[in-house]
Amino acid sequence: MSNQNASDTGPLFEMIGAVSPVLVAFTKSNVVDELWSRPGLSPRDRSLVTLAALITRNAAIAYPHYVHKALDSGLTGAEISELVTHLAFYASWPNAFAATVTLKDIFAQRGIDASQLPEVAPDLLPVADALPDENERAAFIASAVAPASQALQHFTDDLLYHQVWRRPGLAPRDRGLATIVSLAALGQSAFLPFYMNRAVLKGVTREEIGEALAHVAFYAGWGNAIQAAGVATQFFNSRQA
Repeated sequence: MSNQNASDTGPLFEMIGAVSPVLVAFTKSNVVDELWSRPGLSPRDRSLVTLAALITRNAAIAYPHYVHKALDSGLTGAEISELVTHLAFYASWPNAFAATVTLKDIFAQRGIDASQLPEVAPDLLPVADALPDENERAAFIASAVAPASQALQHFTDDLLYHQVWRRPGLAPRDRGLATIVSLAALGQSAFLPFYMNRAVLKGVTREEIGEALAHVAFYAGWGNAIQAAGVATQFFNSRQA
């Protein structure tokens, strides 16, 4: 069921309109009516990438509306829980912690309790399923990270990749799409080709990445989206060469 009060944008638009009426008009026509209705990405996946961008940017004011929208669009509480955990590694522990403050209340409103959340220690996905590029990834970490920080290599190999990425609570495809959005929202374009390749290997299409980057523009800034789009263009051109 929906929380109608949280889904009602009227009070928010009234507040914004007192300062910038045109921003309300742009939001209604270009975000609500157009962006979210485009066919290239499902409503569920649009919710996934939007939450990834918002949590990455610690945009707490937007959490109530978009978390309810995500739940109404097919994301489960368990998947949102896993998304928060995943983004702790890419957008920082403090941003993930901050998101739980609002999520706790929303989960309570929606009747999502601990029994519906992911296990702390589930059976992990096989490495080949979760990390189709494991050999390339391990070689990079060994050559670029280990010489500078053995501690970072340890946490990257053992925790981030061999635990978090293998958790079954969020499909590897969804983790890939969310990670692309998080990195794009942070302006960390240098890492995008690696994660785009992983996402494509798990079934994410070029069109879906393109639609996700349009969400980055609105929810994390145009400059970050344009920069990521340039990297995506080079990445897909290289695959055709």
